[in-house]
Amino acid sequence: MIKEAIGKVVLKRDLTEMEMEKVMREIIMGSASDAHIASFITALRMKGETTEEITTAARVIKNRVYMIHAGDDVVNLDREEITVERETILSTTKGITEGTNIFNISTATALVVAGGGFKVAKCGRRSASSLCGCGDVIEALGINLDMTSTQLERCLKEVGICFLCEPLAQNGLGHIIAIREKIGIRTIFNLLDPLINPAGAKLQVLGVYEPGLTETMAKVLISLGIKRGLVVHGEGTLDEISIIGKSKVTEFKDGEIKTYFIKPEDFGMKRGKLDEIRGGTGKQNAEIILEILRGVEGARRDVTILNAAAVFMIAGRAKDFNEGVKLANQSIDTGEAFHKLERLMKFTNEERRYLRDSFP
Repeated sequence: MIKEAIGKVVLKRDLTEMEMEKVMREIIMGSASDAHIASFITALRMKGETTEEITTAARVIKNRVYMIHAGDDVVNLDREEITVERETILSTTKGITEGTNIFNISTATALVVAGGGFKVAKCGRRSASSLCGCGDVIEALGINLDMTSTQLERCLKEVGICFLCEPLAQNGLGHIIAIREKIGIRTIFNLLDPLINPAGAKLQVLGVYEPGLTETMAKVLISLGIKRGLVVHGEGTLDEISIIGKSKVTEFKDGEIKTYFIKPEDFGMKRGKLDEIRGGTGKQNAEIILEILRGVEGARRDVTILNAAAVFMIAGRAKDFNEGVKLANQSIDTGEAFHKLERLMKFTNEERRYLRDSFP
């Protein structure tokens, strides 16, 4: 099926739901060759993915991955998105490439939101390139990523935040990651990563890498059962709310969609520069995050505050962005966000010792 689909897509013709489902099943089951997969996702990107194609692909993958038993009191926040359910889990995933090479805003955001009282399940990936992946900075912060699903569920319950290493969340889809890394462009899988939603959240804030995708992805989220959410594209920072320029926001609730723009000045913040939020190695990004959690002022803190504010707002904790900004600042200034990090480090490293003692 994938060969026929490639021929159709290169002619700029959209795939039906049935065709897309068959192709995705071939891809995830390993029956499609690497060459066919690379050709297909490249052609699809050039044509432009439709709402139906993205939604169908997401459903096929979601049936494959492991789901965390998070309960009803969890918010799910994902990189290239932030998701929320019943005012509580988060899961944040980071794409393979980060064109602007900014620091790991999503990791800092997850800790700030957790400090604000939400339970957070954040997905992460170790980088296979010179760029710093979410998993790299998490480990540099002293957090053990090599945990079982049962341990992660207990960590979420007891600490209020956990990080899922990508192999667990992807559940055997590593061959696709290798193909994506080789072709080196953003594809439909960059859009699918945040839609995996292992905690089954019903509220979501999703960041996308192109402004034209905000309305499309809002429709995808609605089709996937998300009740309320935001899809954002930020100037200069792509799939984050920006501190260096305006951000496009497409908001939806109960099936109704509206689009508007926000900028740092709307919240009394000084517009920053790209150099002020650039990142580096895992160790360097970890140091940046520690500075933010310790209350250091500047563009890095401000961009984290804006992204955390979006979660507080969409979860119903804040009535608008301005109130969300206040809650995010409070999480940092009271030391709650930093305390979450300390508790997470302690829990994950004690679990590591337990495993080594019990299973030599």
